[in-house]
Amino acid sequence: MTTMRCFYGTVGAVALLVSVVPLRETWLRDAPRSAAGVSYSRVWDLKPTESVFAYARVSPAGTELVYASEEPTARGEPPRRLETVVDLHARKILGRVPGIDAYWSEDGKRFIYLDVSDDHPQVNIERVGDGAVRHDVAPASLGDYFSWGVKDGRDVIMTISGNYYFLNDARAVLPAASLSSCPGIGRGVRPLISKDGRKVTVFVRSHVVIRNVEDCEGIVDSGLVGAKADFSWDGRYIAFHTPKNPPASGSEIVIVDSVRKTVRTLPALPGNSLFPSWTKDNRLCFRYDGDDYRGFMMASNVLQLPEWPLPLASEPVQATVTWRDVFPSVPPAHRVIAVLIWSNWSAHAPTVLRDVQEASDEARALNLDVGVGMALGPGARTEDLEKILEMSAIRLERLPLDSVHARIAGALNQSPTLLLFRNGLLVDRVLGPMSSRDIWKWMTQAP
Repeated sequence: MTTMRCFYGTVGAVALLVSVVPLRETWLRDAPRSAAGVSYSRVWDLKPTESVFAYARVSPAGTELVYASEEPTARGEPPRRLETVVDLHARKILGRVPGIDAYWSEDGKRFIYLDVSDDHPQVNIERVGDGAVRHDVAPASLGDYFSWGVKDGRDVIMTISGNYYFLNDARAVLPAASLSSCPGIGRGVRPLISKDGRKVTVFVRSHVVIRNVEDCEGIVDSGLVGAKADFSWDGRYIAFHTPKNPPASGSEIVIVDSVRKTVRTLPALPGNSLFPSWTKDNRLCFRYDGDDYRGFMMASNVLQLPEWPLPLASEPVQATVTWRDVFPSVPPAHRVIAVLIWSNWSAHAPTVLRDVQEASDEARALNLDVGVGMALGPGARTEDLEKILEMSAIRLERLPLDSVHARIAGALNQSPTLLLFRNGLLVDRVLGPMSSRDIWKWMTQAP
């Protein structure tokens, strides 16, 4: 049986789960799509040369936006990753700082982020306005992809690794705590904390699930495939992107009502919509990538959309997955094949691409019967793919992958994903980046 493991940045393996591939929720095809008074506005245009990650966050008032992007350097050198803070009303840049994974404080005056300016990442908090930075507020080993809540008057930070800590004078109170394991769902992975610090959204066997931070009460399984689900300020709603129904490609944004157990879908958007975040007045800001527009958009009146009952959780199917199930048009050329599935919206993609390339070069130098390839997640732009590959000098074989086969592989909405095939059988799946050394051990030693 295939296993699924999760790695995050500098943090080691944190979960081992039985992997299943859910059936597609065909009920969504008939869900109401009326705009119902929803309006969209384009709040920040992206430059044609700007490579932007989708993990962007709007300030609580909806007046500022912070997003991570890349700028090219010399060929073969890692590109610079920058957090850009913009004033959406004045439409101007307020500041830029090397880093990724920013998230706003409740008052909208500060944001936490991972400083990646050198080989030793730091967790920093910057104050908007004067740009004052508090450095090294918590150990980077606790994880990145931050979310920020306030529980009982105390600031609390959650990381993608399921670790959380309170802040005292902008310093982490250690030791940090961790999400506990719950019957039927484990801890869940890639959590985001609610604004009151009491709940998290997590990823459990391809579904977005709501659970309590400190106990196993209040579990709500959305039954929907998704990623990085952000809580509204009253804690009732979560918003995230989910794959569109084939033959459409890319993602659309859904809103789940945790009280009524219903879902709404943002309508009439032909492009790729990613990673929404809430303002206090219940607007949604999100990254949009399409032929009609490329930038950030704001959706208003989203709770006026018609509701649809949440689906029942999908039954697990196809516990055994073969190479031909995922890449039917490409014959397997090696006994062992590792495949990196990535997307331009993942901040870790450039690093893991270089690490996989290094592992591939080592296998070739030793004449091992090991192949290494890559595939781009459905919905990503070819232009962004080419830009990142050129900046990182990547020469990996490209494999075709559509949304149907990505679903079979269990690689929707989680980027990067690494698949390992032996003798045509999928034997391991890893969510999140690994170092080149870990990739090498994984390829050559995994059972």
